[in-house]
Amino acid sequence: MYPGNTSKLHGRDGRKNVVPCVLSISGDLDQGVLAYLYDSFQLTASAFMRNDGLHRKVLKLHPCLAPVKVALDVGRGPTVELRQVCQGLFNELLESGISVWPGYLETVQFSLEQLYSKYDEMGVLFAVLVTETTLENGLAHLRSRDTTMKEMMHISKVREFVIKYIAAAGSA
Repeated sequence: MYPGNTSKLHGRDGRKNVVPCVLSISGDLDQGVLAYLYDSFQLTASAFMRNDGLHRKVLKLHPCLAPVKVALDVGRGPTVELRQVCQGLFNELLESGISVWPGYLETVQFSLEQLYSKYDEMGVLFAVLVTETTLENGLAHLRSRDTTMKEMMHISKVREFVIKYIAAAGSA
């Protein structure tokens, strides 16, 4: 910002002559949030896309800051019963203070890859898929946004698992 020659601008730091420097930053909350969101948006290599040039879009917000922690959706099977199971788990998670996306209420059917891509772009930590297997033995599919690992978990353990995960992320 100094309009003249910087060689004529000197200061003293102990015994040394130095050119004084000042770093001035101006911004506001909008710019800060935009920078945070931009930093959280990532393009990662897609494990389920066949084309090597394609990447999956992921909004990797910190687990404590992610607005939606769990997305509930239904797979193939008797739709009415699956939705009832999802509604029960939805209520249980909400009572525990966990934000939930009710994907099982949507009428448009997506493939699992499209569904997981949608939830990754939304920044949802976990996608729980309730299927016919859940009706038979209580096991649901749980997929993590960060690891993309899918595992089977008993539906009664989902709430505990998510609470522990968020608590561990908050203390780290």
